[in-house]
Amino acid sequence: MADHNFPVNDALPLLAGSRDYIKNPHPQYQPRIDKGTSRPPRIVEAMRLAAQSNNPSRHPLWRTADRFHAITHRLLGTDRAMNEHRARAINAICVCIADRVNIVEGKVYMTLAQISDACGLTTWSNGVPSYSRACRAINEHLEAIGAIHCDRIWDETTGSWIPNLIWVTELFFTLIGFEYGKYLAAQQQQLAWRNKKLLKDGETAITVTEARRRAKERHIKTAFEIRARKHAWKVQMKRAKKLASMDEQQARQKILGDLVKLYDKGELVAMGHNELKRQIDERYHAMRKLATSPYQAPDTA
Repeated sequence: MADHNFPVNDALPLLAGSRDYIKNPHPQYQPRIDKGTSRPPRIVEAMRLAAQSNNPSRHPLWRTADRFHAITHRLLGTDRAMNEHRARAINAICVCIADRVNIVEGKVYMTLAQISDACGLTTWSNGVPSYSRACRAINEHLEAIGAIHCDRIWDETTGSWIPNLIWVTELFFTLIGFEYGKYLAAQQQQLAWRNKKLLKDGETAITVTEARRRAKERHIKTAFEIRARKHAWKVQMKRAKKLASMDEQQARQKILGDLVKLYDKGELVAMGHNELKRQIDERYHAMRKLATSPYQAPDTA
């Protein structure tokens, strides 16, 4: 094992002609510090410290676990090369994920682009950001062995991909060297606290499965609202005008069909008629408003 480890902050000699092959050879997760935010739970700090100290990219699991293509799920070989730059990217990303995962849901509250920025993995060309280094580390390695799972969702109403939902699995805790049983215990404890608040507010208690469904629902709703505000996109404006040209019943039926594609059968049943109707109303009115909005220059911020 020792001969496979290396300090992630050691300088690497650059080969002649390599120049700027790697813009940041020593990526490191920089947590965002917001004024007024409370200190994260102690278990999150413990998970982050475990990821920082255990060198996840050199765990023996990388040499033994089956690997699957992130999109096709086709079984891949186990000999995927991982150079030191890729290993350092994986280590930084694991620290980020450990710091930003919700204990109850197992959802990482950062998008791939935000992870890339926070770890110093984003590169720029002519003012356009590239997240390919973070994307490859996540898709070709962490997701390929099943340490995380990404939900890729196409939203028909807006004609765009929703930012991937990233979930951690039990394997992630093996990689960072954190006892999974401690995570499960903390998950049940925090779920109990959440249910206590729900009951106090007159609502019913929920399970981990329901908490995950609600997290997915919030993620999709937020993504839709952001897409609807950025209405400079020609394809989205075209779809909005197409909906506006339909009669109301036909447009609502179209939106219902789009929502059915976003959720599986169990999630739709759990959502219930009232919540589904509310989402249809929100999308219908947002797209009608978009269809009549004046053109605005693309937002490049």
